[in-house]
Amino acid sequence: LTQLAFSARMKEFALASSKASSSSQNDGSSGFEEWLRGSKRLFEDDLDAIKTLVLPNSGGSSTRLQLVGIDKIQQSIDILTERLDYTVHNSIPVPVPLSDQLRNSVIQRKDFIVNDYDKAVVDKILMVLVNSEGLTKSRVGPQAVEEAADEDQDVNLQKEQVAEEEVLKEQEEEEEEEEEEEEEEEEEEVVDESPKKKKYARDGENPDPWQVESLSVPYSPDHGKWKLKKGGTDIKSWQGYFYPASEFSVKNYLFSKGVALKFPDYLYISKNYYDKSWSTKTHRRLKNVIVTMDFVPSRAAVQEVAAASKALSATQEKMLKRAFSSADNDRSGTISFAELKEVLKAVDVDVDGEDGDKFFQKMPEFANRPITFEDLKQLLEQRLYYRVQAGRYYVALSLFEAECMRAVMHQQSALPLIPGKDCAVALRTDRTMLDSTFGYEQAKNFQDSTAKACFRFIDSSLNYQPREVSLLLRAIQENELEKRYNYFVEVRSNRRRKQKDPSTTALSKVFITADEHHMLNYKIAAGRITAMLKARGMYPRDCFAAIDRDRDGLLNYEDLKRGLAWLGLPLDQVLLLGFMKELDKDRDGYINLDEFKAAVGFEDDGTMAANAAAFNNGMPLPPMPSDDDKEKKVVNIPPPVLAAVKVKVKKVTKFNLVWNSQGSMSRQKISVWEPVVSGGAFRANKDSVSLGHFAGSGYDNPNRDGKDRLCVEVTDTTGSWVGGSSWLPHVLNKYMP
Repeated sequence: LTQLAFSARMKEFALASSKASSSSQNDGSSGFEEWLRGSKRLFEDDLDAIKTLVLPNSGGSSTRLQLVGIDKIQQSIDILTERLDYTVHNSIPVPVPLSDQLRNSVIQRKDFIVNDYDKAVVDKILMVLVNSEGLTKSRVGPQAVEEAADEDQDVNLQKEQVAEEEVLKEQEEEEEEEEEEEEEEEEEEVVDESPKKKKYARDGENPDPWQVESLSVPYSPDHGKWKLKKGGTDIKSWQGYFYPASEFSVKNYLFSKGVALKFPDYLYISKNYYDKSWSTKTHRRLKNVIVTMDFVPSRAAVQEVAAASKALSATQEKMLKRAFSSADNDRSGTISFAELKEVLKAVDVDVDGEDGDKFFQKMPEFANRPITFEDLKQLLEQRLYYRVQAGRYYVALSLFEAECMRAVMHQQSALPLIPGKDCAVALRTDRTMLDSTFGYEQAKNFQDSTAKACFRFIDSSLNYQPREVSLLLRAIQENELEKRYNYFVEVRSNRRRKQKDPSTTALSKVFITADEHHMLNYKIAAGRITAMLKARGMYPRDCFAAIDRDRDGLLNYEDLKRGLAWLGLPLDQVLLLGFMKELDKDRDGYINLDEFKAAVGFEDDGTMAANAAAFNNGMPLPPMPSDDDKEKKVVNIPPPVLAAVKVKVKKVTKFNLVWNSQGSMSRQKISVWEPVVSGGAFRANKDSVSLGHFAGSGYDNPNRDGKDRLCVEVTDTTGSWVGGSSWLPHVLNKYMP
């Protein structure tokens, strides 16, 4: 290519030379030289070389100059273009002095140094550079050698770290690829990710600007008719640009009204994100809810109030009563302050943190008296433990609005957003805060997390944590189940989302659970089991392994029921069934270890070892008993356990008829009766043993003759009525088989 271009250029030179020649006898050099020099005398130093190349027969200096070859021209062009090396090394390179780099470059291009003057210039530059580098080393001192060695060690260490990180990254990528392959194999059908085909409109989407000062205008029930005076100009309220999220709906069908859900009154949508007038006219493809704004018009006006409440139905009140009875260990009809905390924990109330302390400080009477069922019912209905800040609002913004708002916030860095006003603003994307203004304080966890969960629901997200589902359920529980489902499907159909049935995802609970109270059975059971494991110093994995009798990694209802009873927590059947139903996602009647840990898992607070030592008076837990006679094994009873067992006789008050002589043609009236000696559901630390059947007086029940019939009652004094005894079944099996 270089040769071809040069040949074309030579023809231009030759043509110019011939035109410049005034005589046919002229060799062309004079006219060509005049054209080449021109009026500005260009190429003064290279005239002879160019003449020799273009006019080789021009004579003169042609005997002194050699012809320039194509290779030389190509090398010159390469140096002129100086191709860049974009290689990025996977480790930190060893530093090389600049003098060495230049020396290597000179060696590679030594063909271009043609005379002594060029060599002298190069040597002078290198000498100055070497002296400068030597002066720098002398200032550093003798520690330079040690530092260099340290740098070498650091470089080697960094290389090793980079290599380890690459190996770990490769392993993670392989694991992710395997998981993706497994997920792809599990998905039998291809999920359509495109929105439904509709005639979408884009008219009227130009941003509607609003003044930042409007954020400081207080909320008014007249929907933003208040105005703020600034410099003689009226500033409209933010309510003129944002509308409640409860009014957000989309148009899906020509002759039907869009579905809207009732959300908390502190959630808003910006008109620039979606103008609610569009839902009555045309179809719109919805944008993602990427940035939300949390703002307070006046920090001084913020007040804490209880979240909106919903009364308990008769069925829900019955369920709550059952849960209350489960926590009422001594059957007194009341629960203690500690037991109240246990119940509230089960319904996602943070009673251990700072918010929990403030909550109980507002109700000091509970710390000094037992709590009745009516007290607990009032707490749940009035939602006194869920506090929100009146005067704080959350808005879904468009990206353009968010960019402009962040620019304004940066201009007012370390200063109030609006001079003279105590307005505070923060921008966030999903769970991450992007920026906040001077004086901003985050809301309480409940309100903040509820806003995030609701905006994710509006954004048609499918992945939620269990607590997020609970918060979302509380926020939209005023809406009917069918309406929630239709709303989600209609909104998602206008987004580029996977058109997957939401009832098969983590969000399914929102569409099948009427309100938060319907989950009470599961939450109470999970809270009771978690508290029991902590009190006994057992981790969920140890508990699962202990009650998994057949070691197949799965628990059915009977395993869980007998295992919890063995551990001293005989749960009510309805509570236990609700717990199983919630955990058994595939409805096969079994739960695995991961599901069990997700329900009753907890973090070790450092008291596990002490709890394990205190439980059962420090004695080890016996093997779990079995109802199958073939599996029964005689267990050695520790002397301290045997010493705590008390035996006494007990009067039998109830009998069942076994046989009588009536109809047998016998002359004597004879009857045989079986004593009923069951201890009841809440006396699991005691057991009554019948030593045989009793004869009655004639055909009458033995209770009528005034004589006592006795049985043996065995009591483990280390157990409790509700907690039961872990050793008692083994004591009876050994001494009264």
